[in-house]
Amino acid sequence: MTPAKRRSPPPVRPLRIVFASAELAPLVRTGGLGEAVAGLASALAARGHAVTCLMPAWRTATQGADAPKLLEVAVAAGALPGGGRAGRWLAGRLGGVAIELCDLPELFDRESPYGGRDEGLRFVAFSRAAAARCAELVPDVLVAHDWHAALAVCALHTLYGVGPPRAIGSVQVVHNNAHQGRFPAALFRETGLPDEHFRPEGLEFHGDLCLLKGGLAWADRVVAVSPSYAAELTTPEFGVGLEGLYRYRAHRLVGIVNGIDVERLDPARDAALPARFDRKNLAGRQHCREAVRDELGLEAVRPRRLLAAVGRFAVQKGWDVLAEAIPALIERGFSLALLGEGDPQIAESLRAAARRFPRRVALRTGWDEGLARRLYAGADAVLVPSRFEPCGLVQLLAQRYGALPVAHRVGGLQDTIRDEKTGVLFEPLSVEALVAAAERAAALLARDGAVLIRRLLGTDVSWRKPAARWERELAAVAAEGATRA
Repeated sequence: MTPAKRRSPPPVRPLRIVFASAELAPLVRTGGLGEAVAGLASALAARGHAVTCLMPAWRTATQGADAPKLLEVAVAAGALPGGGRAGRWLAGRLGGVAIELCDLPELFDRESPYGGRDEGLRFVAFSRAAAARCAELVPDVLVAHDWHAALAVCALHTLYGVGPPRAIGSVQVVHNNAHQGRFPAALFRETGLPDEHFRPEGLEFHGDLCLLKGGLAWADRVVAVSPSYAAELTTPEFGVGLEGLYRYRAHRLVGIVNGIDVERLDPARDAALPARFDRKNLAGRQHCREAVRDELGLEAVRPRRLLAAVGRFAVQKGWDVLAEAIPALIERGFSLALLGEGDPQIAESLRAAARRFPRRVALRTGWDEGLARRLYAGADAVLVPSRFEPCGLVQLLAQRYGALPVAHRVGGLQDTIRDEKTGVLFEPLSVEALVAAAERAAALLARDGAVLIRRLLGTDVSWRKPAARWERELAAVAAEGATRA
């Protein structure tokens, strides 16, 4: 009997989608958030949807090297907190994506989006302005990214929950639940919301204002950036006090992994590499390995034992465990190339290791994107020992450039790595388990290196599948919103 053909899902009508985010690459990016927002927006636009990204007019967004031509929008910036603050929207385009920047200089004309005594006020202001602008645009769906924009969902459904805006669907994206936007209760008066919303079922959290709850409690859908992370959020270990709310809204909680820009990040065309390579020609990758060793001053490295680690020096990322594991890794013949910045104490422990093993451990602090890609292209394996990882980009970049990711079995890492096929997963997070996983990676490469590398280079880490999944979710949310009209 001939098996029935799997039916393709029906086509999704073009949607009008508004993103609200604190970051959007290349205008503003302090980590993975800006890259993820820009990648998803571009991928949805490429599928025929009209995407507009709302973001504060940070200085780098209006004056930086990547700043687009901006024109003033002929509307007010919406309901901003406090008397006397005048704002406006500035409109432009980034490729296929429209952008609108909330220009309120006294709050947003600064180099860094985060920190400072008025951080809470800045994002309350942005969220209120985004909700007001969304009510004017009346898209099919509002997508709020992380706590910085979460209040926009609450404001949209409460302050603007009548007339045409009532039909707008909403999505709250959780890129990192560890950051929840908690501020003193006094900030609540700046939200413009009725007092009844400052309660445990709303925005109150142990006496404080929790901005992330503005999206979690009111959104039509809550999207975590991987299926495993979505499940983890319902547990005390990862919910960080909000696990009860995630469990309560579990019927609205889904997980969708991120992708990366495979056009820009392509080892066959990357100008930052000393040699190019692809699945059909691996010779360039060996050249990259030797070139990065020379660049960093490492002695001749044993085959399959050049390890790299790239990213933020943070306990969340497990760099403290990595630093502790360095002597054992050196003893087993590995050499390490390390790049990143962050926690001063972790940085000092890494510097101490580099001094102790001067030709076996190379450390570069600060951020150098070109060097990061050369490490992905030249390392045999890339260590990703995160304590928790909502999705993660390092393992996707490693796969894209043919390096075997060696990662803690947690969150999005276990959703994007097939153990001993497209990486090595280990648990628990300990020095012993990390060293054993590095040994296992070296053994896999010794046994079947060329096949493994070709499989990594052929792994689809693009936005193609995630964007299709997002498209279906957004269409469902838009349909639910339409029933409220």
